[in-house]
Amino acid sequence: MDQIPTAMLGFGLGLLTASLTTAAIVSLGSSPAQAQAAPQPVSETFKIYSSLDAYDEGSCPENVTVITTSSPYREGGYDALGLAQLSKIAGPARFEASDRFSTTWRARLKPQYRSCIGTGGLVDEDGSPNPSFMRMRFENGYVDFILDMTGYSDVNDYTLNILYQNIEAGNPVWRWGGTD
Repeated sequence: MDQIPTAMLGFGLGLLTASLTTAAIVSLGSSPAQAQAAPQPVSETFKIYSSLDAYDEGSCPENVTVITTSSPYREGGYDALGLAQLSKIAGPARFEASDRFSTTWRARLKPQYRSCIGTGGLVDEDGSPNPSFMRMRFENGYVDFILDMTGYSDVNDYTLNILYQNIEAGNPVWRWGGTD
């Protein structure tokens, strides 16, 4: 499992979690005229769906926020950083399983959500399900956040890879990438 020290995550996590008051400038060449503003974080909503056979058994959270940020362009490839805000509904996350294509983090749900049985997935702007390589599972008092690149490819038909995964302030963080 690839983990990088917190100090090395600083720039990426700063883009994800800090309140940016000025745009970060990343130089793509040697002159200021070639500088470009860094991509801004994007907040995405995971809707939580109760299980049909357990819809009245537990109180599930309504949603969970995931923040993603694309890294500035670099020739040959691209990557994106992510952060799942599980700490709002659960205790600190830990690694459940991991390999180069998939990582699962698990966290014990806060008491008010421990009887939740269901799943979570991205929804688009009108609230419709939006298939993704990120998903959640709620069962037995725990939430699993799953990042699974299986079946996703870049433009060159290479499988997207998880470049690192970690836990920061109790929340899952990751970086995935591909070629262009």
